[in-house]
Amino acid sequence: MEKRLPSKTEEAQFIATTVSPRDLDAYMDGHVDLRYLFTYPATRAEFTFDLMKMTDNKVMMVPFEENIPEEWLPSPRFFCTSHTEDDPESENPRDEQMLTVDGEWDMPDFGEFYSKYSDVYYFLSASHSFTDETVDLEKKKAIKKTFVHTPFKGGFSYVHFYGMLPAVVPRSERLRMDKIKYESPGYVNVNGDAETFLETKSIIKSFLENRIVLRKLYSDFYDFLSKRRYLAMAAEDFLPADVSFAYIDGTATSLAEKMSLPNIDISKSLTEGNPLAFAKIVLSLYRRLDDASKFFAQGRMNFG
Repeated sequence: MEKRLPSKTEEAQFIATTVSPRDLDAYMDGHVDLRYLFTYPATRAEFTFDLMKMTDNKVMMVPFEENIPEEWLPSPRFFCTSHTEDDPESENPRDEQMLTVDGEWDMPDFGEFYSKYSDVYYFLSASHSFTDETVDLEKKKAIKKTFVHTPFKGGFSYVHFYGMLPAVVPRSERLRMDKIKYESPGYVNVNGDAETFLETKSIIKSFLENRIVLRKLYSDFYDFLSKRRYLAMAAEDFLPADVSFAYIDGTATSLAEKMSLPNIDISKSLTEGNPLAFAKIVLSLYRRLDDASKFFAQGRMNFG
């Protein structure tokens, strides 16, 4: 990223900073402003250059190792939407989902709902993006890597798994909160992908309709895995010769079907046919659906 500096008439001085892929994504998604990129990341390097000295589309960049003067920094709250030209490589989400809000809410309540709703949305987005012919190969490799390289051993590995999904799905499918009306009743408009919105709505409604049966299936399956210490086992350590291989595979598939999980075969292929990995994913998705759907059951949230 670069910013033009005050310059002499015959010069066009700029200051530039290195940006990690994660921080660049955060900027393009509107989660950080331009000033953040120049001041906050611990690992970054700044350079200055004179654009008037460009030769053959190349310019000499000089390392800048001092503190950046305040007058050189971008103004606060300069977000990607402030640019006067569109980035041709940036694909912003085009579709919208309205969620109606009612009743009393505390800030932690809304944070919990949006977090769990997002986890469900991004899981569904990743599974159908993997077979979408319009999604580039590198994105598909990143999705596959996220599923295969997660050990699913301990609570943090699940947090890491769902935390990685927004970065690996296509930018056009990433959630972006567009409008919020803080009243009762009020609403939240979220931008994203229409197909994924429909899948998320469908699976939440199905969960609410079948939650009593699902709770029993989940509890029995969880107890089975816990008592036999499969929950403490890393997914990669589970072998085809395991005595419970067929049972875990069948039960996980049955639970996924009862949850109305779309693209089950795709999700299983993303785990390279590892029933324990798939089972742990299904159980973790159940928990997130349970947390998200309770707000609909309480009447505080509904689909617009």
